Amino acid sequence: MSLEKEQKINSLLKSQPPGIVYLTSWLTQNGFSNQLLDKYKKSNWLTSIGTGAMIRSGDKVGYEGAIYALQEQAGMFVHPAGKTALSLLGKAHYLELSPNKVTVFGGRNEKLPTWCINHDWGVKLD
Repeated sequence: MSLEKEQKINSLLKSQPPGIVYLTSWLTQNGFSNQLLDKYKKSNWLTSIGTGAMIRSGDKVGYEGAIYALQEQAGMFVHPAGKTALSLLGKAHYLELSPNKVTVFGGRNEKLPTWCINHDWGVKLD
């Protein structure tokens, strides 16, 4: 891989927090062609988790990384809600010890993408 392409992927990975999903639509808007993304997948920099979404190879990505991508990269109004929001605020001592369901709300016409619904986050998205 050329030095320019390596610098581009390094710049991307340094500019974003670890443990997030990268939306391919956002990546292409930011100058990463589909061909370049294919090269990054073949070079094991990025791993696809479904159509339109990738993660850094080797990263452990939770549902929080998906929510981050939907908010910051797609501009959606999706956010944790209910018991999930209380838990994130440190009020988990009022809740069950091992949550197996995460509640998410969004705008009226917003739907979670298929990659987000189908990926195994270790919890059920509701």
